[in-house]
Amino acid sequence: MNRYIPSEADMVSRCRATLNPGAYVILPQPNRVTSTIPDFQGTAVQVLAAPEMGARFVQYELIMDPGGGSIEPLTDDLEHFLYVLEGDVSLSVDGTKHALQVGGYAWLAPGTTYHMLNAREEKSRVLWLRRRHIQNRRWSTPKAFVSHEQQVPALPEDTYLEQHLIPYENPAFDMGVNLLNFEPGIYFGFVESHIMEHGLYMLAGRGVYWLNGDFHEVQANDFIYMAPYCPQFFYATGWEKGRYLVYKDVNRDYTISL
Repeated sequence: MNRYIPSEADMVSRCRATLNPGAYVILPQPNRVTSTIPDFQGTAVQVLAAPEMGARFVQYELIMDPGGGSIEPLTDDLEHFLYVLEGDVSLSVDGTKHALQVGGYAWLAPGTTYHMLNAREEKSRVLWLRRRHIQNRRWSTPKAFVSHEQQVPALPEDTYLEQHLIPYENPAFDMGVNLLNFEPGIYFGFVESHIMEHGLYMLAGRGVYWLNGDFHEVQANDFIYMAPYCPQFFYATGWEKGRYLVYKDVNRDYTISL
């Protein structure tokens, strides 16, 4: 399997990885190292977020060769979110096959049996987020579902348009994944600081992110982890619309350790 090399990686773009312990991490595509994980073949794995950096979830970018993917159907006690960045992916959910193209996604409940394969003759790329579901006695765990971003309305939120790919208005969900859309020159209406942590993936465009007092230029294919309460502010720059996918934990109370 050939190592995936970004097509537009210059010296400047190769030097933007940033670690600010306890606050944020920026992982541009040229700085990411690929590895492998059990149960997958023909797949280069880039670990974007993990407990080792303080995250309470794991997020990967999977770069699958033709025919690559999970070796067999898998089942575990975690919840999952999958989003196709590039290519075509065949995803089996409890035995039902789905064809996912760019922008297609799925949420899988704990205990779901899943199997993903690259369904074309070129590489496919998939974002994959896994976390432990926090059950609440008031609501049953939602059923797994498959959809596409084009089926989700983009509604005004602050200064941008937002699509809720996971309908976390339903309190049975304990995680949200939103797609934010920015016209060039648009910026947040205020500096945010909140208890939810984020895993953010830039899908298109570029901009400036202010994180814990530091300014960083970001662009398509960058990943950002933001710890709880990290102050954050975004300003879309460039000539094209900016779009990013962002995860957050929602709808649950917080534990107290004595």
